[in-house]
Amino acid sequence: MTLDFSKSNLKFVRDLQALTGENVMLCYQCKICTLGCPSAYLMKLRPHELMRAIQLGLKEEVFWSGTIWICLSCETCNTRCPQGINILRVIDGLRELTVSRKVDYYNPYPAVPAFHRIFLYLVERFGKVYELGLAFLLNLRMLTPFKDIDMASPMFLKGKLKPLPHLSRGSKELRKVMARIRKWEGAR
Repeated sequence: MTLDFSKSNLKFVRDLQALTGENVMLCYQCKICTLGCPSAYLMKLRPHELMRAIQLGLKEEVFWSGTIWICLSCETCNTRCPQGINILRVIDGLRELTVSRKVDYYNPYPAVPAFHRIFLYLVERFGKVYELGLAFLLNLRMLTPFKDIDMASPMFLKGKLKPLPHLSRGSKELRKVMARIRKWEGAR
């Protein structure tokens, strides 16, 4: 791994800070975030290493590690950070950069970004997640439409899975909010 403090690498740090509002340069590598992370053992770059790679502008290493897709979003790192850095917000910002295709990346878990998009679509449409639709659309997207079919009938019989979606009371308001967010993001 070579360090290159070029303008494009430094721009990456500034752009990420503008997107998330988090100053990753405050991280002084105490490793407390990593010590509390339940999925750190699976990560190629653990949370403190991810922060350091961002500080150094190592864009390729950040995106090609797949770390942002392994994060469970449990917020343990946020609560433990002595500098008050919202690491999850940084990871979410990196995810959004990849989902919006502003960066090329390697993802060892291709189902995760698809899950992210389908989940948000269903929440926007119905005001809450529709589990059967989520499972079906995700499996269809991964080209495995019948992958979880053996679990469907026991869940139906126990009343854990509803055949049709149910609209939440605030679904219309939620759609308006999400439309405003998309409009605001488009203006940026």
